[in-house]
Amino acid sequence: MQAIIFANRSATELAPLNRQYCAALLPVANKALIEYTLEDLSCAGITHAKIVIANKASEIEAHIRSGAKWNLTVDYFLSKPEEDVDTVLQRMQLDINQPQLIVRGDIIRSPCIAEFIEFASQFPQTFVSASMEDKNPGLIMLPAGKSYCQNLNWPLASSKIERKIPIYQVLHGKTFYLDTLESYVFANRYISNRAEEFSLKGRRIINDINTLDVLIEPNSKTPTFFKQNLRGMIGSNCFVDKQVTCSGSIIIGQHCYIENSELSNSIILPNTFIGKNLSLVNKIVSQDYIIDITKSTWVQVQDQNLVSATVAKTMTKTSLSTQITAMLLLLVCLPLVLLSLIAAFILQPKHPIKRFNAYSNQQSNIELYEIAINAPLLAKLPQLWNVIKGELLLFGASSTHNQHAQYGVFGPVQLLLDKDAPEEEVELVEMEFQLLSQLGYVKRLWQLI
Repeated sequence: MQAIIFANRSATELAPLNRQYCAALLPVANKALIEYTLEDLSCAGITHAKIVIANKASEIEAHIRSGAKWNLTVDYFLSKPEEDVDTVLQRMQLDINQPQLIVRGDIIRSPCIAEFIEFASQFPQTFVSASMEDKNPGLIMLPAGKSYCQNLNWPLASSKIERKIPIYQVLHGKTFYLDTLESYVFANRYISNRAEEFSLKGRRIINDINTLDVLIEPNSKTPTFFKQNLRGMIGSNCFVDKQVTCSGSIIIGQHCYIENSELSNSIILPNTFIGKNLSLVNKIVSQDYIIDITKSTWVQVQDQNLVSATVAKTMTKTSLSTQITAMLLLLVCLPLVLLSLIAAFILQPKHPIKRFNAYSNQQSNIELYEIAINAPLLAKLPQLWNVIKGELLLFGASSTHNQHAQYGVFGPVQLLLDKDAPEEEVELVEMEFQLLSQLGYVKRLWQLI
């Protein structure tokens, strides 16, 4: 049996975390959200899964890869963010008359997929509507459920008992939609206290008076905590200063570095540095963001001595061969540049050259120049200078959209889309290209042009 996993939520409800994570990769109790579904599928005996992805598609693929970690064979299918489930299934051209499990992978449910499949398989021609604590757990079995796939559209439809549904299954456990910061915090605390149920790994530290219960993953240096009133978990490869004081529920993600500070009922997400003498109470800290849990407000901190990322953003370096190629192209195309400038002065005498802000591959702000003619390939020739300077690649994503991608002068968005194209269309087009090499970019662009 194949599972179709929908992991195409935008997670705008969780701002500002959606700036750093898509919903599928959002850390919950130090595990990416989608991993809970993958583990449950594996335990249910599913061996093949197709994951529907949208935002940060390349990051999801890099995290899950082939799926071998979960004894799964995983394929990927691109969609628009939160695209209608029925529409996606139609584009997949699946045989919906064959047994297949449709599941949302961007929410969390207590492990239950094996129970659902076993029960639903007893009624292959009858739709089984599952419910978990009066919530829709995001599970549908085909072919019987092919007329109910809209129930998996985000936001999820209600799972209350309806007379027209002949069979109704009540699953035991918790379902977390993570559609608010409050829900996100509650899910973290609930799951971190149930390590065995949700397959959390690590060394458990407890004391005799039941005031300490912490799960610590490998390669982390921490205080003993024995005199502290603390429950939670600490991820792998962390350093927590021996003078750090913790109380209440504390979750610290992987690769965090925490100096002498006070933490209380807070969540520190992966790759976060926390400086000295800070008091963080009821906070979520994610790299340079501090979120107030009680007020649902947030601030981006500019002072890197207070909070910051412990891992620098990946920079794309322009190779020397690419820079030389750009220089030769610019020299060869100089007559075309001059002719294009003359045409622009005739057609747009007031503004023959356009100037606009963009992003370099070093994640810095740069200015780009474009000739004001209706021929994108010629208009962008002046930007070869930015390749020579090492700021852009020859082929890559549009540098006017901050996607933390590999930016280039020529790409599908720059050459094929209107400047007023919707953001969703831009994202979808860029997703198709973002894993290609420079040669792959040229081949794919040639096919489209």
